[in-house]
Amino acid sequence: MKANCPSCGAEVVFRSSVSVFSVCDHCQSMIVRHDMDLEALGQMAQLPDDVSPLKIGSRGVFKGKSFGVVGRLKIGWSEGYWNEWFLSFDDGTQGWLAEAMGFFMLSFEVAETKKVPALKALKVGSEYDLGLPQKFTVDDIKAAVCIGSEGELPFRAPKGRKTTSVDLSNTSGEFAGIEYSDTDGVSLFSGKYLDFDSFKFTNLRDLPTELKKVRASGLLKCPSCGGPFSMLTPGHTASAACGYCGSIIDTTNQSLAILDKAEQKMKIKPLIPIGSKGTLFGTKWEVTGFMRRSDEEGTYPWDEYLLFHPTKGFRWLTTYNGHWNFVEMIRTAPEVYLRVHRKWEGRDFQLFLEGKAKVLYVIGEFYWRVRIGETVSVADYICPPEMLSSEGEKSEITWSLGKYIEPEEVAEAFLIREEMPQKVGVAPNQPNPRSLLLRRVGRSFWAFAALLTLFQLYFAFTAKNKEVFTSHYVFNTTEKAPSYVTPSFDIPGGTGNLSATIKTDLQNDWMEAGIDLVDEKSGKSLGFQQTVEHYSGTDGGESWTEGSQDSSYVLAGVKGGRYHLVIQPSADPKKQGEKSFTISLRRGIATWTNYIVGLILLLIYPLCICLKSGKFEAQRKAESSLSSDTDSESDDEEEA
Repeated sequence: MKANCPSCGAEVVFRSSVSVFSVCDHCQSMIVRHDMDLEALGQMAQLPDDVSPLKIGSRGVFKGKSFGVVGRLKIGWSEGYWNEWFLSFDDGTQGWLAEAMGFFMLSFEVAETKKVPALKALKVGSEYDLGLPQKFTVDDIKAAVCIGSEGELPFRAPKGRKTTSVDLSNTSGEFAGIEYSDTDGVSLFSGKYLDFDSFKFTNLRDLPTELKKVRASGLLKCPSCGGPFSMLTPGHTASAACGYCGSIIDTTNQSLAILDKAEQKMKIKPLIPIGSKGTLFGTKWEVTGFMRRSDEEGTYPWDEYLLFHPTKGFRWLTTYNGHWNFVEMIRTAPEVYLRVHRKWEGRDFQLFLEGKAKVLYVIGEFYWRVRIGETVSVADYICPPEMLSSEGEKSEITWSLGKYIEPEEVAEAFLIREEMPQKVGVAPNQPNPRSLLLRRVGRSFWAFAALLTLFQLYFAFTAKNKEVFTSHYVFNTTEKAPSYVTPSFDIPGGTGNLSATIKTDLQNDWMEAGIDLVDEKSGKSLGFQQTVEHYSGTDGGESWTEGSQDSSYVLAGVKGGRYHLVIQPSADPKKQGEKSFTISLRRGIATWTNYIVGLILLLIYPLCICLKSGKFEAQRKAESSLSSDTDSESDDEEEA
């Protein structure tokens, strides 16, 4: 649908049938459509340049349906701003693509808003039923204002239009947004966070060329010292720290107000300079900001580098004690699992640390109005090599996912020539260097143990277990200790084991026998002693037994040949009377001693690795705030 601009007469095209508001491309007049009778409301100030890859006329695809970008709102809030792109699908439907900090949220307006709570009833972190298939949790509540618009829109959007914006999410990765407006009432939107590449965009801005122009034309002066600077991420930058005097400047308006002044005595040179470019995980990132933060007491400082890519948005590169993490913001809150656990994409993260994070020093640009001394609550949940982190206060809680990376990867990516800081201690999400080895060794142990067990079972089932001698003897304890010489017998086969078993009918008594196995050919003997004791009775109405009426002994390495036994039995002289016993010898029995020794030998190496791995985990745990909490609880219990 086409018409002429009532201000300049230029052609105005309405690509969407529901569009009622447009900004003339030629004179920037704000135009309201009344059934194709156009009314000019005045001029819209030209939107400032930014580094968005999108523009009016860009096209994309969602679930097989093509759409075009026909309008844009530039929305500001207390800590920065974002883009809302109005989409017109070829099938006549309309949608919105929010672009903030490199995130892209596609949403569609929901007609039914009866279940949407009043603004005053909403609380960050609480879950609400909005009349959608799933419940949603409030992520943030913020006052928003229209900075400007371009193209066509389904409602009037003059500069200065005020709303209250509420962002919500659920654990399924879905997004919901509520907009409260004094003029337009309550609007509800639902959709999903999606990767930029998933839309298969065409007709995008020529960012490499335009980015150079935007940065070159945006030369600014620090209002504190007059030092020149240009913004690396215009359109995203809400504050910039002067590289000359350290003053933090509000870049959301042309007045460039000073937000904060840094202490001149603190001058930190980042290991990775602002403007450096490096490739991590297949993407070329540019360093746009540097920040040093610490706990509230200033005891544990760490550094954070803000990275930027035009289509992937922002990431953080953090370092503490020589350990590095690559951090990505996530827009859906992890699932709460027990008191100290969170679940994210099927993985269990355990609480490691809770506390406060305080800004000590900044340089470069940031997507919010950062201030020296700014303090937020933080919590880290670990599942090495990853770490979930939350930070924020009552109005907003943000989540991020960090992945541990080696210092060598950082040095290689950003061509750092200086020596990287040495690692100190164990990082919260540092991978255990022996965990992979332990898993491999564990698998090998179970494989060899299974093989050893199969061999043992094979020998147990195939053992001949042949009796080669048996005889019964009776002796009297009142007489002199007797000595018995058995008839000769043959032990078949080559070298093997021989089991000697003594069976008795002892009751609350004991006996022992010294036995010599004599090789009649060589005259050599193998001596051993067997003791049998058996006791029983009742105690408190319950019967008990101790010991056994039988005893077995295994001789290893016995050669085949002709043998006899010399047996010298003895018993308790206080218990006079006859004692009887039967001795039997069996050849080719299955013994378990070698099997058990084999298992113990197999266990030695895995056990050493396990102990070293446990020591590493103990070092990690010692750094956790939970360890001190646990100790305090234990002390309290002991005092009680």
